[in-house]
Amino acid sequence: MQGGMRKQIIYIMWVALAVVLTGCHSSKFVGEGQTFVANSVNVSADYAFKDANVMTLKEAERIGILPIENREEARKKVRHLNHITDTKYYKLDPMTHSIPYLADGAAKLLKTIGKKFQKKLKKNGYRQHRIIATSMLRTRADVNSLRKVNGNASKNSAHMYATTFDLSYTRFNRISTDGDPVNNDQMANYLGEVLLKLREDGKCRVIFERNQHCFHIMSNE
Repeated sequence: MQGGMRKQIIYIMWVALAVVLTGCHSSKFVGEGQTFVANSVNVSADYAFKDANVMTLKEAERIGILPIENREEARKKVRHLNHITDTKYYKLDPMTHSIPYLADGAAKLLKTIGKKFQKKLKKNGYRQHRIIATSMLRTRADVNSLRKVNGNASKNSAHMYATTFDLSYTRFNRISTDGDPVNNDQMANYLGEVLLKLREDGKCRVIFERNQHCFHIMSNE
């Protein structure tokens, strides 16, 4: 085989390999992804959950940790908790009034919600997105600080027990362009469907927080 022909064949093989790799890459987790926001999403009344805050708090006190006073104390007391970081199922917001730690039951619940949400998207032929967590464990100092800027924040917050986290229903993070485009309205209601089923199964309690654009979710385990 002549040298020129050999080089041409090798070049064609490299081009084909590049095409294959590019095609594979589009369906994989792509790190940061792209976040889409729609603050005026229409969430079905079926998902306007209103679990009594007093009952949610009572359960959090029963199964959760003892409240932590401040961030300095937290450095010593969160070692037995799960440090939550971004995964292919969920993304974390920058958290100014909480820290990304959860007890075992809440950490497991967060992953379950993310997986079930993506399963719904895939089943319906839509592009994969991650849910976005906006708040997790709060110290007493975090709660006091938040109350200065948010008058609706509770002094005895369920977030202090590492059982509770908030998920946005107006923002979702796209991690793949495989499949059909999907709008935030549809994704917000898919998330509501997932939470409704888990709630009916006794896995969690949920409060729909319209002003904060989030589902306030507490694990029952």
